[in-house]
Amino acid sequence: MSQKIAPAKGKLGILMPGLGSVSTTFMAGVLAVKKGLGEPVGSLTQLGTIRLGKRTDNRTPKINEFVPLAGLDQLAFGGWDIFEDNAYEAASHAEVLDATLLKKIKPQLQKIKPMKAVFDKNYVKRIDGPNVKTKGTLLDKAHALMEDIATFKKDNGCDRLVMIWTGSTEVFHKAGKVHQTLESFERGLAKNDPDIAPSQVYAYAALMSGVPYANGAPHLTHDIPALLGLSRERSVPV
Repeated sequence: MSQKIAPAKGKLGILMPGLGSVSTTFMAGVLAVKKGLGEPVGSLTQLGTIRLGKRTDNRTPKINEFVPLAGLDQLAFGGWDIFEDNAYEAASHAEVLDATLLKKIKPQLQKIKPMKAVFDKNYVKRIDGPNVKTKGTLLDKAHALMEDIATFKKDNGCDRLVMIWTGSTEVFHKAGKVHQTLESFERGLAKNDPDIAPSQVYAYAALMSGVPYANGAPHLTHDIPALLGLSRERSVPV
């Protein structure tokens, strides 16, 4: 059965928990390409191709010519971090990109400032910072994230959003009873269950907001029965 893919119209907001070296390099790279300061080397969406039919058919269009994808000029960036540095300051501290290049896109990066993060030092032990949500239970903090998502979408005129975890990898833990159903998970949020990781709070907030979630770290997040069930129930990809 054929499936129709909706056109990538309007602005796409990319929200990232963790404005560190990974996310700011991504942001800076997109901004640099948009300004003609470099080529999107290594970008699957910009330079990658897809093979159609047999190899001998020589049908290899670019992926972005075959599938309707958002263009770089349609992207808006935002995120959360435990530190108050804007994206330019964070990228400068990371020292991944050349300082000369960063200065050329400094005004754009400086506008990207982190929202207060949901953080638990028990899950990331080697760092700590002041820019965190402190009021209420984990459920309250999840609702605060939902408010952040809604505000970002409105303020940036976005038609749709995605969330990508680009923060530090959390400590290893296995799924427990609190992770088995949405009901048990929400009870756990309300009771500050220590088995619920910050990344799981972000994933829950994203799914409840209708925002697809991608985990960019090898830790347990959306791959628990409660959140997989929520994903299916709301038809929101993870």
